[in-house]
Amino acid sequence: MNPDISNHDCAERVLEAAMQVFCESGYRASIDLVATRAGVARQTVYNRFGSKQTLFESALSAKVEEMLAIFENGKGNLRDRLIEFGVSFRARALTPESVNLHRVLTSEASRFPELGRHFYQNCVQRCTTQIAAELTRSMQAGDLRQEDGERTANMLLDLLASREKLAMIFGEEPPALDREQETVTNTIDFFLRALKPL
Repeated sequence: MNPDISNHDCAERVLEAAMQVFCESGYRASIDLVATRAGVARQTVYNRFGSKQTLFESALSAKVEEMLAIFENGKGNLRDRLIEFGVSFRARALTPESVNLHRVLTSEASRFPELGRHFYQNCVQRCTTQIAAELTRSMQAGDLRQEDGERTANMLLDLLASREKLAMIFGEEPPALDREQETVTNTIDFFLRALKPL
């Protein structure tokens, strides 16, 4: 196994492996298993990330960065970017692994409150803030009705996946994802119609 994790591709492999293992096993996940999945030495993981907590937080943040890159790239109009984000968001949020991670964070929050805070501030709130900024720019340009950007961003996130995710938390099967583009497009169009200037 290659002990050099300074390479960007190697670091990405570790973060991807960490997310898989944490989703499967929760916070009790073994760093040895993460290292094995990533194809690196155990000590390499510790040399780069320092602790299980840092690895966990870095893996969560990396997933959020992937989704938010859609906005940072600035391609397409607001509707196109929201649809692309919505498809990506649902693909990550509505999986058994994601639901298991949600359960892990909920159950571990009292013992490891810093994990819960990190997830909320750097994942949930970060998504809300980025979407709110996009919506606010369109409001200021006159393309959307003036509303509170953060509140409308939270409404959008709820529309995209909250009901299905809650159902999965309580044991329902994941939704069929064969018509995701249509589902997300309809949701975004409904949302944007509600914000049309009066």
